Amino acid sequence: MREKPPQPPDSKKSEERILAIEGLKHILKNRDMRLVLLMFFFGLGIFNAISTCIDQICEIKELTMDQTGLVGGIMLIAGIIGAVVLPMLSDKFRKRKMFIIIGMLFMTPGLIGLAFLNGYIPLLISSFVVGFFLLGAGAPIGFQYCAEVTYPAPESTSQGLLLFVGQISGILFIVGMNSFGMIFSLMIFIIFALINIVLSLLIKESKMIQTANN
Repeated sequence: MREKPPQPPDSKKSEERILAIEGLKHILKNRDMRLVLLMFFFGLGIFNAISTCIDQICEIKELTMDQTGLVGGIMLIAGIIGAVVLPMLSDKFRKRKMFIIIGMLFMTPGLIGLAFLNGYIPLLISSFVVGFFLLGAGAPIGFQYCAEVTYPAPESTSQGLLLFVGQISGILFIVGMNSFGMIFSLMIFIIFALINIVLSLLIKESKMIQTANN
């Protein structure tokens, strides 16, 4: 890491940042932020629930312990790959909304695969798709999008809210999966994913990324 980055933060703009309490009020008044909060409630909650209950899902699908470990692990690996590749493309093309839509749209086939397909390879592919598009696109690009649309509120506040709602929903979804069954819950998650696609279409593009310097 360089001590002096080539593009240091603008000190004047930094002074425009508002305090946490005022920032929270500012954030919650923002329409796009409220939509993304709902998207994270469903999306991050789904990821947290599936990654926690993946052993039980794979047991129902009659996979071995080794296969189960790989199905669960590939979701995280795919998320890391997606978090490297997709935000770079988002910056290159100066598009946030488009890549959020892509993430919500293409994670849905992965959820369908986890719910309805059997066999090691189909489940491995489905797990990769969920991780790559949900964790790889939805999370990092969603964080950046919210930081941009809620400026000058602190980024820590917007990111903290997104993580908070995802943790709360994750707990609720885990309880639901253990109460109502894994496969039934996955089918409900597909409905949530469809809702997220609609929400992603309703948000507006970030003005900050559109006006960023080359």
